[in-house]
Amino acid sequence: MSVRDRDADDIDGELQTHDALLERRGIEITIGGEPTFTLAESDHAAWLTAAEGSDKVIRAFATARSLAAHYGTVPTRYIGRQYPNEHQPRFCFGVTVAGDTATGTHQHGATATDTDTHQHGATDTATDTDTDRVTATDSDTSTDTDTATATATDTDDGDDGDTDPRRRARRADGKAEREPDRSVLLYVRTGSAATTPPVAMHRPSAPGHSVSAPPTQMDLGNAGLLTVTPDPGVVEVNMAPSSSVMQFAQQARAVWRAAESAGLSPMRYRYNGDVVESGGGGQLTFGAHTPTASPFLRYPHVLPAVVRYLNNHPALSYWFASDCVGSAGQSPRPDEGTRERYQELSLALAWLEHQADQAPLAPRHIWQSLAPLLVDSAGNSHRAELNIEKLWNSGLNAHGTRHGEMGVVEFRAVRMPPHPNMLAALAALLRSVIARCVVAHYRAPLIDWSEDLHDRFALPAALEQDLQHVLGDLDEHGLGLPPGLRRELMAWRNPGILCQQNGSALSISRALEYWPLVGDVASQETLTARWVDSSTERWQLATYDGPPDELRVSGRPVQLVALGNNGPWILGVRRRVFVPEPGLHPGLPSLDPLVIEWRVGGAWQRISLWSWKPDGGAYPGLPVDAMDAAIRRQNRVVVETLRTPPSSAGRPWPTARGFTVDTRVP
Repeated sequence: MSVRDRDADDIDGELQTHDALLERRGIEITIGGEPTFTLAESDHAAWLTAAEGSDKVIRAFATARSLAAHYGTVPTRYIGRQYPNEHQPRFCFGVTVAGDTATGTHQHGATATDTDTHQHGATDTATDTDTDRVTATDSDTSTDTDTATATATDTDDGDDGDTDPRRRARRADGKAEREPDRSVLLYVRTGSAATTPPVAMHRPSAPGHSVSAPPTQMDLGNAGLLTVTPDPGVVEVNMAPSSSVMQFAQQARAVWRAAESAGLSPMRYRYNGDVVESGGGGQLTFGAHTPTASPFLRYPHVLPAVVRYLNNHPALSYWFASDCVGSAGQSPRPDEGTRERYQELSLALAWLEHQADQAPLAPRHIWQSLAPLLVDSAGNSHRAELNIEKLWNSGLNAHGTRHGEMGVVEFRAVRMPPHPNMLAALAALLRSVIARCVVAHYRAPLIDWSEDLHDRFALPAALEQDLQHVLGDLDEHGLGLPPGLRRELMAWRNPGILCQQNGSALSISRALEYWPLVGDVASQETLTARWVDSSTERWQLATYDGPPDELRVSGRPVQLVALGNNGPWILGVRRRVFVPEPGLHPGLPSLDPLVIEWRVGGAWQRISLWSWKPDGGAYPGLPVDAMDAAIRRQNRVVVETLRTPPSSAGRPWPTARGFTVDTRVP
């Protein structure tokens, strides 16, 4: 949907109400964002997996030029960051944003020796480094190509990137032709070396050939800097941090419009019509005008509280995240890493809170206490759900306004939404959670979810229930979100398919899946990509007015499970949608279509869910527009009313866990 096609006024008043709530309480929390955009109709490597190439530099400059015009300035070309295995720095276009439009001094105006009056004059030189930290040049590609081989199943805007262009051509006998790249799910960390010359720089309307070093915050004064840079498969816009969520929303809308004017999109279509996000995610950062004014440093109990809060509310980890979640994802939770680290986290939080109760804490101490534990399974802090590598880390090399002692915490479990209002609503939610931890201690013990985490909380109904608990808690603390913002939050998950018969309804929607890494963790840290077996998908079956009289999956009986005393009644169904090479379980066949049959009274209905064309063969190309994509999706869902009952069922599917059956199991 075009930004211009959606009225912003319906939530602007609510965003201002949210800002007023925090202002009355004297809580300062600034917001930054990293939205990403792609060329939806292209299957060129630059718009799938590579950092540079094709016309990316031209479209990036067009985006920057449009943003500069919006802010009444001109874009400047700077020396971008250079990543491992790349021969030269990437391009970077900067746009100066006036301080009264966005907070230009976000966490950059102070040096490491600044004092915080709320810390009673405590200072910190932050000379130590974090041995578990990823190097300063590690790439932030988050979910650039997270579903290179993921199956296309619903219209959920998950974090997919579509690096597998779905070239699953079928022969006349209906069997799938082998696709050499279907099993490769690439999390590109660095991309290929830049090889395409900066074509736009030679145009009269572009900046000259001179390329300057990126400015520091001292150079910018009270202004902020917005940059447009390349990342694998996408163009990334690093927004100038905003002092209010209203300012953030206004800037986000300008970014979306600028990208749209350059022909870029926050979404793309797969060959089978599924709608996926750009592939680069939309991470959010939180801090303050100066580093030591950050709520995570000014109030030392806040960061431990936020860690506890996210652990105890999986909806915050999964509802807004990409399709690829879990230990091999780009925003793993602490309890999805090594067991030993997670066990130590409880002690670290308790000890840090105890120390904060006794005396002020130096910023470096807060960072050092949690940095080794907020990491992924490889010890990489950059990929953790809460990335604190720029909280107070003197070992992170400076690049322009970016350095390691910014007081910043990045929330990474965010896929790229189709509309800026959705990102603004999420920013308001997370900002409220942080503020809630400022105004009232949150020291609930970490919940060890065990198998529930990847079973119950893989299902949207359970996540929605948990998200409602979060919203209720914010209401109780006077930081609740108004109805319009709540609607934007609900829009992050696609409602799926609704089938009806005899007054009953069966909802079928895409659930989360946790794709495992193929091979060992350590050796893949040095590669430009990690291999994940994405051949499995999960669906949620749900009813809200009681379970049906009978329910079958691929001809075998199943039972829905009550999520609460009054429902809903839900079940997760896993299936393999292709045979990966390389991948797990060699020779284990795929299941396409997934057939669901249900009975209410004497009426039977059959739903066949295809991951590809039901009649086989190849698609002629990418969908040309939203209507073409919708037609392809609709053709993959076949609903039939059965005149006679289906043949007798086989033995029931075993429930692999409390809420899930796995059709891969013989």
